[in-house]
Amino acid sequence: MIPKTQFVYPVLLLMFSSHILKYSNAVVDTISPGQQLNISQTIVSAGKMFELGFFSPTNSTNYYMGIWYKNIPGKTVVWIANRDYPVTGSAVLSISVDGNLVIRHGRIVYMVTDIVTNGNVTATLFDSGNLVVRDEKSNTLWQSFDFPCNTFLPGMRLGYDNRNGKSWSYISWKSDDDPSPGNYTLKLDSEQGNRILILNGDDEYWRSKLWEEDSNVFESPPEVRLNMFNFSFVSNLSMTYLTYNLYREDLISRLMIDSNGRLRQFSWSGNEWDVLNSQPRNACDVLAYCGGNSSCTEVPSPNCSCLPGFKPNSPELWNKADYKFGCSMISGLQCGNDTNIKGAEDGFRMLSKVVLPKNPLPLQVQTLSDCRSSCLNDCSCAGFSYISQSCSIWIGELRNLQQLSADDISGTDFFLKLPAAELGTGKRTPSKRKQLIIIISVTISASILASALFIWKVKMKMHKRTGEDLLSFDLSISPEPTKNEQSGVKQRQKHKKEVEIPIFSFSSVSAATNNFSLSNKLGEGGFGPVYKGKLLKGNEVAVKRLSRKSGQGWNELKNEAVLIAKLQHKNLVKLLGCCIEGDEKILVYEYLPNKSLDLFLVGNFLLMFSFSPLDCYYRFVFLLF
Repeated sequence: MIPKTQFVYPVLLLMFSSHILKYSNAVVDTISPGQQLNISQTIVSAGKMFELGFFSPTNSTNYYMGIWYKNIPGKTVVWIANRDYPVTGSAVLSISVDGNLVIRHGRIVYMVTDIVTNGNVTATLFDSGNLVVRDEKSNTLWQSFDFPCNTFLPGMRLGYDNRNGKSWSYISWKSDDDPSPGNYTLKLDSEQGNRILILNGDDEYWRSKLWEEDSNVFESPPEVRLNMFNFSFVSNLSMTYLTYNLYREDLISRLMIDSNGRLRQFSWSGNEWDVLNSQPRNACDVLAYCGGNSSCTEVPSPNCSCLPGFKPNSPELWNKADYKFGCSMISGLQCGNDTNIKGAEDGFRMLSKVVLPKNPLPLQVQTLSDCRSSCLNDCSCAGFSYISQSCSIWIGELRNLQQLSADDISGTDFFLKLPAAELGTGKRTPSKRKQLIIIISVTISASILASALFIWKVKMKMHKRTGEDLLSFDLSISPEPTKNEQSGVKQRQKHKKEVEIPIFSFSSVSAATNNFSLSNKLGEGGFGPVYKGKLLKGNEVAVKRLSRKSGQGWNELKNEAVLIAKLQHKNLVKLLGCCIEGDEKILVYEYLPNKSLDLFLVGNFLLMFSFSPLDCYYRFVFLLF
């Protein structure tokens, strides 16, 4: 029979261990078989540097098993076990019977580790922030440093384990509140091992300079590099990686790739995290930030511009500072076609003080002329450079050409291949759209000018027609009859154009007739009364005021005035002018004193027969008038 003590002691030990984990004051840095860590429980490293447990991000109901700094406010998380599988508040962390660290969520078991062991293992959190699973002989079976998330802590690695076919790379959070894997990955360049890359998806986003023993991969200030961080690059047959440690044990520092693709270097100042470095530092450091066939400059707003002879592929997005679609050539290249048929030959435009585009193709040629010819004869060549007797050409789309300032001495020259039309060596025919725009612009401009001239002339004419002062009118300058009177037919042929006659203001006509008083009234005909008017110099005039009820309108008045003006004759009553204001239509004639009519009738009766009937009619009418 088995003694009862063999059952009692294990149960008591398990209860005691679970009891210890419930109290935060008890420093427990290890999880042993049979122990469970629920939502409210944590373990803390021996030096109280780091803490492990479940946490929930801001604005989230999900829970994650993670590691964060113990004594820094704000729960700065450096590692997460289940970033691709969030759980609820009922989850627990434990070591399974097969020795693996697992998260149990209802009936679902999430494997944090995947090791093969006899099950007698423990998981310990160290002051480095590394969670290590060891067997009973203290052999390391698994460690969190081999499965990084977004934070690069001192002692961690960035690179490749060629022996085991794995890599140490860092993936950003999707957002500040979502620790699931994001778009950006920090990794070591597999081709140039001593260089760091940031990928946006599968595309290269940023690359560091080549790192050497005496250089600084993160381009930190010298005082930071020499007094705080000690970077080391290790490369052998089994692995290639970059690592670092701190010169001072009292420093707290970390590197991380954030959700916006920035590699940032932090140091805890006692109150907040100070940013010591951030890459990419400038917009132009981001690969293809401006898209293809464009240039980038550090001068803000805007950073990007299309290369000469190119235009944005998406003008709408380009105007919104979204440059990812880049630019394309305005006119096509001749590209080796018969220049006698197609036009002038393609050529090159030199761009000075630039950082050359990415991915050059070196050529083994001897001279600048050979380099130029090689690019000119290659239809896929977009440009070339020739530096220190070294020729390089670029095939296809140009990316990451950077335009430096005029005082920058580090730039070089790049020769951009363009069609003759963009170089000024060939005639460029405007597009139909441009032609249409030019025609419309000229037409609109001409119409506006013509309208302005018309309005000006009308205003000038109206200004003239505002009315002369009848009171001050000089009868001596009124139209005189011709010396050699001609027949009515000849007179009508001579005066085909309207005769200009004075136009008097209504106020001056009214003043001359004493406001059309009855004492000045001479008589009244079928079309209205006639008044005598007196001018300032004593001259008298006859004023015919057409009645509004007479039926004689503007056309009749116009015809009468023009015809009488044309028929000026020494034996006819002279038309001196007219007045047209509002509804008022007035004719002003010379005044004939009493008893002068019979003299004209007697003295000129026979002369009437020398005129045409129309002339005689008006002669007779105005004499009677």
